[in-house]
Amino acid sequence: MIAILLGMLIVLCGVLFLRLHAFLALFFGALVVAAATAPEAISDSTLQHSTASISEVSGNHLVLANVGKDLGSKPGAYYLVDASDKTGQNLGPMLIWVERFDKEDNETAAYLGEPLPGDVSIGKAWLVSQSKYDQASKLSGSSAINRVASSLGKTFEKIGLLIAMASIIGQCLLSSGSAERIVLGIRQALGERWTTLAFVISSFVLAIPVFFDTVFFLMLPLAQAMARRTGRDYLKYVMAIIVGGTLAHSLVPPTPGPLFVATELDVSIGEMVMGGIGVGIWGVIAGYVYMLWANRTWQIPLRITGAAEAAGSEWSEKDELPSFTISILPVFVPIVLLAMKTVYEAVTEGNAGGEVAIVDVVISFLGDKNIALSLGAVLAMLTLVGKPEMTWIGLGKSVQKALADGGVVVLITCAGGAFGEMIRQTNIGATIAESLPTSAGGMGLLVTAFLITLIIRVIQGSATVAMITAIGIVVPVANQIGLPFHPVYLALAIGCGSKPLPWMNDSGFWVISRMSGFTERETLQTFSVLLTIMGIVSFLATLVFAMFLPMV
Repeated sequence: MIAILLGMLIVLCGVLFLRLHAFLALFFGALVVAAATAPEAISDSTLQHSTASISEVSGNHLVLANVGKDLGSKPGAYYLVDASDKTGQNLGPMLIWVERFDKEDNETAAYLGEPLPGDVSIGKAWLVSQSKYDQASKLSGSSAINRVASSLGKTFEKIGLLIAMASIIGQCLLSSGSAERIVLGIRQALGERWTTLAFVISSFVLAIPVFFDTVFFLMLPLAQAMARRTGRDYLKYVMAIIVGGTLAHSLVPPTPGPLFVATELDVSIGEMVMGGIGVGIWGVIAGYVYMLWANRTWQIPLRITGAAEAAGSEWSEKDELPSFTISILPVFVPIVLLAMKTVYEAVTEGNAGGEVAIVDVVISFLGDKNIALSLGAVLAMLTLVGKPEMTWIGLGKSVQKALADGGVVVLITCAGGAFGEMIRQTNIGATIAESLPTSAGGMGLLVTAFLITLIIRVIQGSATVAMITAIGIVVPVANQIGLPFHPVYLALAIGCGSKPLPWMNDSGFWVISRMSGFTERETLQTFSVLLTIMGIVSFLATLVFAMFLPMV
C-alpha cells in the first residue's frame, strides 16, 4: 500500500507541481511502484485466478475447491504448491500430470496419471498449471525496469495502432472539410439547438458495440469542427460525447467489463442491456446537466494544435465541401464493421463452421478494431486527395503530422497502462478481499460492491479491470448470503463503481486530455468530475430499482 501511495504521489506532484511531461511522471511512478513490490506479491497477482485449492486427496483423485476462472480444464502438467506460499518454497513445488477434469454437482475433481507418493503430505495446497506457474516465477524474478517496459509494450499492442489510425482519420476529416460537411448535415436535420443532444444520443448508441475510446476518436473531429464554425461551446461538444459514451462502456454489453460481470452472475445479455440502459439514462441526464453548467462556468477554447491545425482556413462555400456520403464513410465504415462482428458473434455463438467458415474468417478480419480503423484511415485519406489542389506530397505531410501528434498520445497512454499494471502486480485486490466483511446483506452488498469497484478503479485506473477484479471479490459473498433482488442489480452496481474519480493513471484520461487539447487541470475538473457524478447518480438509480423493483 505504501508503494501505491508513493507512486500516486509522484504522478500527481510531477504533473501538477513540477510540470513534468505526463509520460515521464507516469513512467517514474510506475518504476517506483515496481521496485517496491515484493516478488511474492507479483507471483500472487499473476496466479490470482489460475489456481484451485485441494480439499481432499484419494489416491489419484483430487477434489478441488475455489477453482479459479483461468485454471483451465485441459489435461497436462500441473504443479502442487503450498497455499501459503505460491512460489512453492515449502512444497517443492511438486510436478504432477493431470489426465482429466470432471465436474459434477458443483464439485470439480482432477484425476492424476498416477497416485501421489504415500509419504507426501500436501496439507493446504494449490493446483496450478505448469505454464502459469512458470509465467509467475519468471515475472516475479524480473527487474522493475523490465516489467515496466513489458507493460508499456503490452499497452501499445492494445491501443497503439488504434490511436495512430484514429489520428489520421481525424486530421483528414478536418483538412478535407468532411467533418464540417457532417456537422452541416446534423445541423440541417436537427437544428443547431439540438446538436449537443444528437452527440449524446449518438455516442451512447455507438458505445454499445464499439469501445468508448474508439467512439471518442471518431466523434471528436465533429466536435472540433462545430466549435470552429460556431466559435464557442467547445467544452460542451466534447463533454456531450463523453456523457453519451462512457456509461455504455461499463453498463451495456458487449464491451468486456459488463459482459464478464454478467456472465459471472449468470445474468443474460438481454437483461444486462436493458438494466444498463435503464439505470444509465439517469446518469446521462445528470451528466448532461453538469455539462451545461460546466460550459457556462469554464470557457475552454478550441486550441488549434495537432489535427485541428491541419484543418486550415474555414470553407466559405457549402459547395466546396465533399458530399455528405463521402464525408461520413471514414466514420461510418469502421463502426459498421465493428458492430457487424459483434452481432455476428452474438448470433453464431462460435458455432459457425463448414459452408460458412469463410464468412466467419472474413467478418472476424474486417471486424477487428485495428483493421476497421485502418480502412477508415484509407477512406479519410481519399477524401483529402479529392480536395482541390491537394498533392500526394501534401497528403504525406498531413499524415506525417497526424502520426507525430498521435505518437505523443500513444506514449502517455502506454505509460498510464504500465502504471496501472504495476499497481495490479502489488496484489491490491487480495488485500481488499481479506478485509471485506462476509456479513453484508441486501442493499449493503450493493454499496459494498460499488465501493470496492470504486477503490480498485481509483488505485489502478482501468474501469474494465476494476469490474473484473471486483466481481471475483463480491461473488463469494453473494453466494453466501443470497440476494433479495435480481443479480443484474449487483452487476450494475459494479459497473457504476467503475466510473467515479478517473485521474492520471487512467489511459482514457490522457486520451481525452491530449486529443481534446485540455490541460490536466481542465481534464480533472471536467472529465473526472463528470464521470464521478454520472457513476454516483446511476448507482443511486440502481439502489432505487433494486428496492422497489427487485424482480425476484
